[in-house]
Amino acid sequence: MPFGVKAARPAVQAKGAEPAQTAVDVDFDLVYEHLVAPALTLAGCAPFRADQEASAGDIRTDMFYELVTADVVLADVSSMNGNVFYELGVRHAVGPSGVLMIHGGWTKRIFDLAPDRTFAYDGKPFAVGGGERDDAWKQAVAAEAERLGGVLAAALEADERTIGSPVYKEMPGLKPVDWSGVRTARSKYFGEVFADWRQRVDVAKENGWPGDILTLADEAPTRFHHEKLLWHAADALCSMERFEAVLPVLQQLVSLDPNHRDAQTRLGLALGRTGRVAEAKVHMLAMVEKFQHDTEAHGILGRIFKDLWRLEWKDAPILEERQQQAVAASSFIASAVKTYDAAARRRFDYYNGINVVSFVRLLAHLQTATGELAADHGVEDVDTLSAVVRFAATNALATAGLATGQEGVWAAATLGELELGAGNAAAGAKLYRDAANAPATNYFNVSSMLAQVELFDELGFQPAAVAAVKRVLTARQAALEKRLGKLKASAPRFGKVAVASGHMIDAPGRSEERFPPRKEAAVRQRMAAELAEWGIGLGDLAICGGARGADLLFAELCAERGVEVWLLLPLPEGEFLDESVRLQQSDWEERYFRMRERPATKLFLQPDRLKSPPKGTSVFARNNLWMLNTARVEAADADKLCALVVWDRKPTGDGPGGTSDFVARVKSLGGRRGYVNPLELE
Repeated sequence: MPFGVKAARPAVQAKGAEPAQTAVDVDFDLVYEHLVAPALTLAGCAPFRADQEASAGDIRTDMFYELVTADVVLADVSSMNGNVFYELGVRHAVGPSGVLMIHGGWTKRIFDLAPDRTFAYDGKPFAVGGGERDDAWKQAVAAEAERLGGVLAAALEADERTIGSPVYKEMPGLKPVDWSGVRTARSKYFGEVFADWRQRVDVAKENGWPGDILTLADEAPTRFHHEKLLWHAADALCSMERFEAVLPVLQQLVSLDPNHRDAQTRLGLALGRTGRVAEAKVHMLAMVEKFQHDTEAHGILGRIFKDLWRLEWKDAPILEERQQQAVAASSFIASAVKTYDAAARRRFDYYNGINVVSFVRLLAHLQTATGELAADHGVEDVDTLSAVVRFAATNALATAGLATGQEGVWAAATLGELELGAGNAAAGAKLYRDAANAPATNYFNVSSMLAQVELFDELGFQPAAVAAVKRVLTARQAALEKRLGKLKASAPRFGKVAVASGHMIDAPGRSEERFPPRKEAAVRQRMAAELAEWGIGLGDLAICGGARGADLLFAELCAERGVEVWLLLPLPEGEFLDESVRLQQSDWEERYFRMRERPATKLFLQPDRLKSPPKGTSVFARNNLWMLNTARVEAADADKLCALVVWDRKPTGDGPGGTSDFVARVKSLGGRRGYVNPLELE
C-alpha cells in the first residue's frame, strides 16, 4: 500500500468515455492504523508493514524477502501507485495463494486486476479534509474495520482451497517457488534462531522432558519455521512414546499445512497408539487415498489393521484360545498384509516387506497350530520376497551403518526379524542387540521392536528365538527408561498430577490488596480442603513455581501429603528469590529453602531447561505454559489432572504472566479446577 498521503488517481479513461473523476488525497497511514491492521488482527493475522522495522540491510532485499515469505500479502489497490502494483506482481508470481486485495472505492480497478476478487472498504473517512477525526469518526471506522475483518477472515479460510494468483490460475502446472534456501541476512538470522530452537528440542528429547518440547514448539520465529519446529517436536515426542502429548502438536501442524504428508501419517500412528484405533483407520484410509504412492502411509494403515486384529484375541488367557481367536479374526491381519504388500510392490521398502514376510509366516504357523484355515492374504511368493528384504536391509545396513541415523537401526532390526522368523535364535538376538544398542536408537525404536516380538510371543510363534530376542530388547528398554525417568506412556509415573499458581503474599504498602498476609491461614485451610477432596497423596505429583504465597503454600501442603513436588522457576534462583520470595519481616525465604531441600522436591530453572525466551516474551507467561505443559504430559489422562488457583478473580492487574494469565491458560488443561479468592475468606 502507499505510505503517507497520496493521491488516489483514477485510471486513464478510454477515448470518448466520461471525464475522469478528480483525484482524492488519501492518508494511507490512517487507513493502515485504523482499518487494515485492526481488520487483519480480527482475521487472525499478525499485521506487518515494511516501514515498521528499520533495517541496516538493503531495503529492496528485505522487501522481496517479506513479499516471498509472508503467509498472506494484502494489497490496497485504491490508487494508481506503481510500487503497489510492482510488489503485487512479485507476490502473484511466487505462489498460487496468500493474496488479498482491497479497494477504497475512489477509482476504477485496472484492466489486469479487474477479473480478480477485491474486497471493498469505505475510503471516504480517510480522505484529507474529509472532516474531523472525532469520536464519531473513530466509531464509524472501527465498525468498518470489524466488518472488513470478518470479510478477510472468510477469505483466508477459503484461501487454501482456491488459486488466488492470476498467474497460477492461467498457467496450470506452474510450481510455487521454494524459498527455503534463500540466503539473505534476514533469512540467515531466522535460520540461526531456528537452529538454536531445534537444538533445544533435541536436548529436551535426550533428557526426557516432553513438557519442555511442547513449550518450545510454540516459539519459532516465523510460520515457516513454526511448521518445521512443530514437526521436529512431534518427531521427538513420538520417539519418547508420548503419543497423547504429540496429538495436539500434530493437529496444529496439519491445520497449518494439510498437505504435510509426514504429519498426517504420524497423526494416524498417534491415534492408533492412544487406543483410538477406529478413528486412526478412517484417517489413514483417507491418507492412503490422498498420498497413494507414499509407502509410509500404507505402512501405518497396515499397522492399524494389525492393531485391530490384536484387539480381537489379546485378552484370551490361554495360548490355544488366543490362536483360535486370531485365526477367526484373521481378515484383519490379511488386510494388513495386503496393505503392506501393495506398498512394497509399488516402491520397495523393506519395512513393509518384512511385515509381509513375518505375518504370512505367522498365519501359516497359526493354521498349523489350530487346524483352521486363515483368511486369504494373496501372497504366493513369500520366499522370494524374503530374499529381496534381506538384500535390501543388508545393503541399507552396509551403507548407513549403526553409528548415526535411523536407517541402520531399522535395517539391523529387519534382519533380526528375518532370523527370528526362521527360528535362528542366536543370529536374531545378535542383530537385535546391535540395533537396540546403536547410538541413534531411541525409546520408540526399542518399544516398536519389542511390541512386534511380544505379539509373536503371545501367539506361540518361534518360542526359542522369541525368548532370546525378548531378553535383549527388555534389557535395553529398561536402560532407556532409567535414563528417561521411565517415561512410558502406558506406565505413567504418577497417579494424579496437581498444578497450582496464584498471587504472592502482598508486600507492605501495596495500594490494592490481593493476598494480604492476614489471609494466609484461611487460604491454606481452603487449599488443603481442595487437595483432600481430590485425593492428592502418596504417588502423586505437584507442580508449581516457588514464590511466596500461593506457590509455597501449595508445595508445603502437598509435601505434608507425601507428594513429589516439582518447583519450576522462571528466573535464575538468586533473581527469583529477590523478585518473588524475599519479604522483610517474614519467614518466606526460610520456607522456600526448607521445601527446596526436601528429598522429594525437584528444582528446575527455566533459563537452564528452555534457555532464553523469544524477544518480547514474558518469562512468567512462559513459565505458566511450561508448568501446564509439564502437568499435561505427566498425567495419565485428563481425569488425573487437577489445577488450583489462588486468585482475586480480577482479569487484569498482575502484569504479563501473572495469575490472570495462568487462569486463561488453565482453561484448556482439562481435569478438575479449584479457585481460592483470598479476599472472600474470613
